[in-house]
Amino acid sequence: MRMLLIANWKMHYGPMKAGGWIRAFRRERLPKELDIAVAVPHVSLAAARASLGRASIPALAAQDAFWAPDGAFTGEISADMLNEFGVQYCLVGHSERRVHLGETDAMVAKKAAALQAAGISPVICVGEDEAQYKKGEVAKVLRAQVTAAIANVKPDGKAPLVLAYEPIWAIGTGKPCLPQKAKEAHEIIRSVLQKKFSPSAAEHIRIIYGGSVDARNISEYVTTTGVNGALVGGASLDPRAFALLCRTANPA
Repeated sequence: MRMLLIANWKMHYGPMKAGGWIRAFRRERLPKELDIAVAVPHVSLAAARASLGRASIPALAAQDAFWAPDGAFTGEISADMLNEFGVQYCLVGHSERRVHLGETDAMVAKKAAALQAAGISPVICVGEDEAQYKKGEVAKVLRAQVTAAIANVKPDGKAPLVLAYEPIWAIGTGKPCLPQKAKEAHEIIRSVLQKKFSPSAAEHIRIIYGGSVDARNISEYVTTTGVNGALVGGASLDPRAFALLCRTANPA
């Protein structure tokens, strides 16, 4: 299974800077046996697409989408709209949206289903907060979040499903989850997928890790934990640093 690395710019880089980032990144030496995507703000999708031209590396990703195809939903963006930019992946349920905007598991499930039906791979983000982690509730939280989020998606739908484990207490803190703990969390997520679908179908779904990932620790995650890639935040804002991270993840 090919690894997937996604750069998540969060609320950084409008159209002018987005285009410059894409052009600088594409000048870097990038591994061929690796899937790379960049999740840009909605306002920067057009600039990113223009800078990519016909190139497929990196793939274009969005940071969120609404579940309805159209209608009276002021400020929202549909999966069909994202398709016009050639978006291949879209984050749903990122912890920052859950925390700051009250996004629920039910909302995440509807968004994931709408994206997959439109042919865009939903990258479903799940993870526990610090209080839950300290109470030993990681397995309980992950099972509940994953079960709810995949209620309406298919393992063999129009676009592949991706799960992203991102412990909230590790995001942007410089305190990444220990590789062994990340491995245990990924195994829990995989077990939920196996129960919902089948063991064989679950093995083909990529589960990636997010939370203070950088070029210094990415190698340990992908070589010792069996994770299928990473969702990279702050370390992706510099195109050269992110390119180095990609090469470190797959030195071949």
